[in-house]
Amino acid sequence: MKTKKLGLLRRLTAVAAIASLSVLGMAGTAQADSNVGNIDTGRTGSIIIHKYDGAYGTDGGDGSVKTDTSNLGSPLDGAEFTVEQVTAKGSEAIDLKTPEGWDLIDGLKASEVEAGDFDTTVVDSKTTANGGLATFEGLPLGLYLVTETKAPANATSTTDPFLVTLPLSQSGGKWLYDVNVYPKNSVNNTEPTKEVSNPSAPILGSTVDWTITAPVPAANNGIKKFSIIDQLDPRLSYVSAKVAGFTEGTDYTIDDNGQTITINFTATGIGKLETGQKVVATITTKVSTTVDQGDGTIENTALVNTNDSKVETPAVSTNWGSLQIIKHVAGDPAHTLGGAEFDIFSDKDGQNKVASVKTEADGTVSTTLWVGNNDATEKNYWVKETKAPTGYILDDSLNEVTVKAGETAAAVKYEFANTQQGHPDLPLTGADGKLLAMIAGIGLMLIAGGAGIVVANRRKNQV
Repeated sequence: MKTKKLGLLRRLTAVAAIASLSVLGMAGTAQADSNVGNIDTGRTGSIIIHKYDGAYGTDGGDGSVKTDTSNLGSPLDGAEFTVEQVTAKGSEAIDLKTPEGWDLIDGLKASEVEAGDFDTTVVDSKTTANGGLATFEGLPLGLYLVTETKAPANATSTTDPFLVTLPLSQSGGKWLYDVNVYPKNSVNNTEPTKEVSNPSAPILGSTVDWTITAPVPAANNGIKKFSIIDQLDPRLSYVSAKVAGFTEGTDYTIDDNGQTITINFTATGIGKLETGQKVVATITTKVSTTVDQGDGTIENTALVNTNDSKVETPAVSTNWGSLQIIKHVAGDPAHTLGGAEFDIFSDKDGQNKVASVKTEADGTVSTTLWVGNNDATEKNYWVKETKAPTGYILDDSLNEVTVKAGETAAAVKYEFANTQQGHPDLPLTGADGKLLAMIAGIGLMLIAGGAGIVVANRRKNQV
């Protein structure tokens, strides 16, 4: 009996020991789950984006707040970022509360997540503001892909996508749960310019050159697109375009789409561009003879597009005004004369003829002339009559007139009078012949009267 009791006691002791070990094992597992590698699995994290302009640096930081930002550039508002949690690689879940989760992402790059067999879940999208800040708070611990989904308006590139772990490991076995990142954008701070030439001749139908000088901006991820766009005024028509130092068809192509002219650089041409280089393009246009000149000021700007960052040139203009010559009889402005011909000169010596015109039946003729570029809105011309109307005296003097930019209806009016031609002396007829006849008649009457007196005296003497 004693032996049986002893056996039973031994069996109960063994069971108790096994049970104790099981409890200890469970307790050990629970302790490991609640404090894997001293990560506080009960916390959440955040990603704080500080957006700046400038070139990429060589140090991404450790996730802490930078106290000195003087060398980072200027804060950039308007950059949109999208945060996605990377939840699995194929069939394996990415759980950073386990050692296996950390092993799964060891050495992983953002480009692999974008291109590989990974599952992601979009958390949120936010746009930087108030000094380039965008904060994603209350994020579960895990791996996150951060993508700049929209760059600021003047940026030439987006930031490369990057990965952030929550928490982020620090030195000395520490962990950071609120991670600060400082991604950069290269921005387009260039100032392209535009110049306008004098027309090939100061009359409608002449050509005008517009020259765009476009500095090449910096682009952190390289230039993928470079183009120059010119939206022509309706009073201009496209003739040709060229880029100094580059070859059309090889380095660039020209798209003539109505009034929009686009010079697109090819991959070959883009490969020749360097930051700070000045690209000089010239677009040649013709000033229309059929479209109303409007206010006489033909303004033009151009856009330079680098990686969808568009910078506009200042506006420049070619200015035109109208001259109306009115031909009339000297001393009678209401009596106008057609058929008079004039030459118009750009110099007071009458050496540089710019136009020849002829008055219509109503005695008027109008022409539109170039008066200057940009702020120059008036110019002197000289008018000379080369053929007078039939029956009138030619006046071949040079006459100065000032033409001003403006509508055709506001044309400068120049009145030009002509004196009528005289006639040769006529023979002595008409009133002079009657006078002679009258004198002859009176003489005959006097003679007849004298004869009568003589006869009367003779008769008196005979009696």
